[in-house]
Amino acid sequence: MKQNASEIINILPLSNSSVSQRIDEMAEDVEKQLISHLQVKQFALQLDESTLRDNEAILLAYVRFNSDEGHKEEMLFARSLVTDTKGETIFNEAVTYFQQNNIPLKNIIACATDGAPSMTSRYNGFIAHIKKAVPEVFCIHCVIHRQHLVAKKLSAHLHDALTVVMQVVNLMKLNSLRDRPFHELCKQNGEEFERLVLHTELQGKNSDLISSRSAIVAFLRKQQLYKNNVRRRAFEQFPCLASVGSDMQIRFSDLPMMVIKTWVSNPFEVNTADIDISLQEPLIKLQSDEIMRAKFKDGKYNVWKTNDVAIKYPLLWDSAHISVIAFPTSYLVESGFSCVSQLLSKARNRLDIVKRGDLRLSLISMEPDIKKLAEQHQPQGSH
Repeated sequence: MKQNASEIINILPLSNSSVSQRIDEMAEDVEKQLISHLQVKQFALQLDESTLRDNEAILLAYVRFNSDEGHKEEMLFARSLVTDTKGETIFNEAVTYFQQNNIPLKNIIACATDGAPSMTSRYNGFIAHIKKAVPEVFCIHCVIHRQHLVAKKLSAHLHDALTVVMQVVNLMKLNSLRDRPFHELCKQNGEEFERLVLHTELQGKNSDLISSRSAIVAFLRKQQLYKNNVRRRAFEQFPCLASVGSDMQIRFSDLPMMVIKTWVSNPFEVNTADIDISLQEPLIKLQSDEIMRAKFKDGKYNVWKTNDVAIKYPLLWDSAHISVIAFPTSYLVESGFSCVSQLLSKARNRLDIVKRGDLRLSLISMEPDIKKLAEQHQPQGSH
């Protein structure tokens, strides 16, 4: 009689220390796979620091790069910040990791952080230090963090209501015993969403500068429309629009000025005569690629997020890749810190989250080479 995988695993006589060791080995394997990509590929970096239990501060970093399977977004490292959380300390921790793993700093083409002084301070922030090391790197202040700063100026009643909603969402999502009954309740009532939505269209995996900029610019334009309507008809439902609109214009002033080339946003419709002459020929080839065109039209496919374009049309990719690879937000890092909190439960509050492999295996999508790892262990005769 055939046994399923779970039955086999349950009868394996592994001690807690053996299980922990296997977790660490698998985490080390996927980390090596990731490092091998970053040693030869350009990538975007996203990082942030957070204070955990007992005032322990850790630095969490993610990367995004193009692989043979298309876009990859992976957790790169978690490092302890022992002395302080200053920009120079954060930079030194990151650089140390890159140097230890022979990852060239020049491979970093973009970097996203929140707006904390340790990250954005003009002279001493992390961004200032990384720009000295990699002058051409593209840096952006997290779009979502800026939205949060603007939201603080909303009416007190609305801000309080949003705070309660966020608390409820977090309470439900962090506990599966609450999340599953809520899912069933939504399903029974025929709701559009059967689970709590954790993020807006600006967030989530695979977000890029093109979509984020489009959403922000559209919102800013709608605000101007609302202001004009209020001016003409004095709608009382927009009493805070002027102050919020002004704050939005200031905090997001860089995004409307950011140039996203038309042929990058819509490569199949632009007139090739209107673009740089060095790109006209490869763009014509791309526009004539019927397979690419058919996939692009389905609305769920982005030609820039596959490895096909990078290989077949390298000139186009070199000109478009920053707009596609750069992180517009620090969403992944914030999600990673939620995972850290879950791993550091009361039952595991002594876990060294930085050195052990549990966090990496929870956050990375790469698969460990189980066959190779198994071959490294000789079976015990008593087993």
